[in-house]
Amino acid sequence: MNCQELKSKDLPDRPGVYFFKGLKGKILYIGKATSLRDRVRSYFRDDVLHTRGKHIVDMVTMAKTIAWRATDSVLEALILEAALIKRHQPIYNTKEKDNKSFNYVVITEEEFPRVLLLRERTLLPEVIGKKGPYRVTFGPFPSGPPLREALVIIRKIFPYRDTCEPGQVRPCFNYQIGLCPGVCVGAITRTEYAKTIGHIRLFFEGKKKVVVSRLKKEMAVASKKLEFERAGELKKMIFALEHLKDASLVGKDIKSVSARAAQARHAPYRIEAYDIAHLRGSAAVGVM
Repeated sequence: MNCQELKSKDLPDRPGVYFFKGLKGKILYIGKATSLRDRVRSYFRDDVLHTRGKHIVDMVTMAKTIAWRATDSVLEALILEAALIKRHQPIYNTKEKDNKSFNYVVITEEEFPRVLLLRERTLLPEVIGKKGPYRVTFGPFPSGPPLREALVIIRKIFPYRDTCEPGQVRPCFNYQIGLCPGVCVGAITRTEYAKTIGHIRLFFEGKKKVVVSRLKKEMAVASKKLEFERAGELKKMIFALEHLKDASLVGKDIKSVSARAAQARHAPYRIEAYDIAHLRGSAAVGVM
């Protein structure tokens, strides 16, 4: 594939996952992007040999076409990329990894499951993707830092347990800063915590719309029961999921955008500020 053929592709300027395909539609490589248009174009720049390596140049040469799937956010692109790499196992994704260990998100098989980020070398091969010490695994994720950032975002929406123990004497640090639901001090029931784990699992399966739908139903039930505090918590979760903005998750894209901006005479610059206002507890409104 060459630059002229790329120009015929009308890629969107939005997050998503892209596919380089070879003969008979065989997937050679899968990647994620902040901007599908800018990211795919970067493979056809003159410096691609130095920035990505010979194996990627070979892959682009072998590719016959490009396909893509847009997502609502970079975070969802990150998760979708991992699921598709696991399903299709493209040969050039493995080569680009250069024998480094892939990352996995695992949910443990416990009464109050933990959500952990582990490298492949710490998991027994027979455990990955199967039951055992771990209930379920998600991955492989090629890059660790973006995945850690993703987990920070997800944990703010759905607080989960990672290191604390149920029934311990003191509350864990994460509980004190709102990142653990209080498994350590009995602040959440097993049933309620199971719902949280279910939401996290669906999110990593790429089913954000299902999660939002379930949360809306839970919020309606809570409102009918006059459990307004719980309804308010659910409303915040729904809002967060519907307004995921996380461009920092794709470092390579951001670096290339920053480099281009620095070269421009008038580099774009943006600051966002947020404020919440209300009238004596009613008519609440959030403004950016």
